[in-house]
Amino acid sequence: MKKTIKKLYGIMEISKTKTPSFTLPELLVVMIITSIVVGMAFSVLRLVQNQIHAIQINFEKTSRLALFEQQLWQDFNDKSIIQFNQQENSLRMESEMDTVMYSFQGNYILRNTDTIKLKLQINKLFFDGKAVQRDTIDALSISGKAELPDYEIFVSRKNDLTYFMNQQDGL
Repeated sequence: MKKTIKKLYGIMEISKTKTPSFTLPELLVVMIITSIVVGMAFSVLRLVQNQIHAIQINFEKTSRLALFEQQLWQDFNDKSIIQFNQQENSLRMESEMDTVMYSFQGNYILRNTDTIKLKLQINKLFFDGKAVQRDTIDALSISGKAELPDYEIFVSRKNDLTYFMNQQDGL
């Protein structure tokens, strides 16, 4: 009679055999190992992020230096008169159409009204192949060691005949 009641209500008899499963200590060991592996993965990820950030900062510095060097070279070769004022630590570049001023401050450079965030220092000034301290120049060496190690900028131009003619005429 018991068997018929169980069959009627759809109750199945529980088997006495053991189902294969993990014990609580085994699950705890797996969880500990998983947390260690995940922790190591996050620390490696953090190291990779720091390296990427350092590479990005270096790239930005290199790009700013390259753009500054390109602009300075263009101004140097477009202007007919280039003069350096040692007291103001500034370059004045003049042409018939335009005048550009570069003022080298401690942590930045002013180009007319533009601020360029670079720490650059003028090393040497040259005119006609000889080192000079001030006045008219045709080449200069700038140190960028504060931005990138061993970074130097050298910009020069050739003086054309009109420059020497203007010097003789007192212009």
